[in-house]
Amino acid sequence: MPEQKQEKQISAAAIKYLIAMGGLCGKDGKIRSVDIAEKMGVSKPSAYSMIKCLCAAGLAKKERYGAVYLTDDGKTAALRYGESFERLCRKMQDTFGLEREACKNAVCEILADSSALEKA
Repeated sequence: MPEQKQEKQISAAAIKYLIAMGGLCGKDGKIRSVDIAEKMGVSKPSAYSMIKCLCAAGLAKKERYGAVYLTDDGKTAALRYGESFERLCRKMQDTFGLEREACKNAVCEILADSSALEKA
C-alpha cells in the first residue's frame, strides 16, 4: 500500500507569514529574511524561527546565509490562504465593523481551524 504524505496542521501565525511571503516574492522567488521581519513587524530572530517552521513543514526553503523561497506547496498555500483571507477580512469588516487588524487575526485563526478540519 502506498504511503500517504502526513501533513501538519498549520498555525494562524504560519498563515500570516505565508500570506506576507507570497506578497514579497519577486519574479525570481527570492525573499529576504529581513524583509519578512519588517513586513510582519517582528525581529529577525522571530522571523527566522517561523521560517524554520515553514521549512520543516515543506512550505519554504532557505539557502544558507541567503534568500528564502516558497516551495510549490508553499506558493499554493500562500495563494489559497491569501485569496480567502482578503474575502473574509472584507466581509468581517463590512458585516461587523471590525478594525482591519482585528479582522486579520480572526481570519487567520479561522483559516487555521478550517485547515485542521480539512485534514481530519
